[in-house]
Amino acid sequence: MRAVAPWRIPPPMESLQRVRAKSLADRQRCRLLLRVTLLALAALNLCGCERAEDSAAAPWSDVIEVRDAAVLPPQIHAQRIAVGLPNDRNPDLVLLPSGGLLLVMFQPVSKADGTYQENLILYRSKDSGASWGKREVLPLLGREPHFSVLRDGTLFLTARLLATDYRNKEGYDHACVYRSTDGGDSWSALPILTQDVPGAPPRSQTRISRNVLELQDGSLVMGVSAGSSIDYLWHSFDEGQSWNRSLAAQVQGYDVSSHGRPWYGEMILFQARNAELLGIARAPADAVAPFPDTQTPAVNDDTDRMVLFRSRDGGRTWTFAADIGDYYGEMHPSLLRLTDGRMLFTFSARGARPPVGLQAVLGVERASGFSLNFATDRLILDEAAPAGEARGGGFGNTVRLPGGQLVTAYSYRGARSVTHVEVVRWVLPYYVTVADAWAH
Repeated sequence: MRAVAPWRIPPPMESLQRVRAKSLADRQRCRLLLRVTLLALAALNLCGCERAEDSAAAPWSDVIEVRDAAVLPPQIHAQRIAVGLPNDRNPDLVLLPSGGLLLVMFQPVSKADGTYQENLILYRSKDSGASWGKREVLPLLGREPHFSVLRDGTLFLTARLLATDYRNKEGYDHACVYRSTDGGDSWSALPILTQDVPGAPPRSQTRISRNVLELQDGSLVMGVSAGSSIDYLWHSFDEGQSWNRSLAAQVQGYDVSSHGRPWYGEMILFQARNAELLGIARAPADAVAPFPDTQTPAVNDDTDRMVLFRSRDGGRTWTFAADIGDYYGEMHPSLLRLTDGRMLFTFSARGARPPVGLQAVLGVERASGFSLNFATDRLILDEAAPAGEARGGGFGNTVRLPGGQLVTAYSYRGARSVTHVEVVRWVLPYYVTVADAWAH
């Protein structure tokens, strides 16, 4: 095949008279090549997708339903893979710098001697989540584990140890932070006890933010709370080997004691491009004004909602910024940066409005945070729970592999309310944003 000679588009100020073609045929060939190129670029912009090295998405037989599809197709091909044993629940994924995936979850165990414990379970994948290795029972305590990974590969796992776990020697619920520098092969432990939070009454439960956040300057922050209104933002300058615990956090114009639980508990921390700190918290249904055209439902564990807080002074003071979501029962958020400023917001939906399970919406990043679209293109990542269940489990997150493929973990309640864990592999089609109309 004869090679096509290179060509260029002249600079805007360059005179057309200086563009010299040897013949009419040459000029026609250039115009045709330019026309084909522009058409190809337009097609990629409108119909392309997140680049994925794995081209096996086409034969995948499972699907992810898209409700109120606007910029996405009504269905997305996917592959669902069962992981773990019955009664495993609340999984969380992390992508290591090596390219491997870790999947953590917990399993409640009632023993014959009448004792109760909750085991943390770990699985590893070396093939982008297509298969998972042996089951590892970690020598760590707690429930509802959540991963964070730093740019240098240091790994954190946050959890909460219940007083009912017979291995809890403190006798009250408290948070735990685990740290690994070898990809989860070994761990150091940091229990967060009442005496670690100045002003906390004895034996007050402690809770921490779900994630350890690495800031733009490389330092780390982690929210630590005791009781219902004693809150500190811990800061580390050595990758979490030690923590400065002195920064008391004040929430202005909002009664955090109305949550009935430590404020930082279940919060996801995020740093905006302008360096402000954001926190997505779980709140009772009546903590803020009702959603439009709704009445506040009975306040219980299944009608909680998400609210956004903002700090402009490094976490010393926080203000209520907005509610997040469009209905009650939405919680357990996870934010994922994609490409070109696009974002994916994954969350659990409970029985206030079916379907229950794990869902996601599209978003775009802004200098001061992000915008999310709950009105259209809602991805139903999991709807395996039987009809009538008040909660499907959910509680998962999504990670993006280097080639663009996405992997999401979730748990669901099956027959007789037994929980199961699955991962779903999928590729998000490229979407043209309409962010100016999306809620902040």
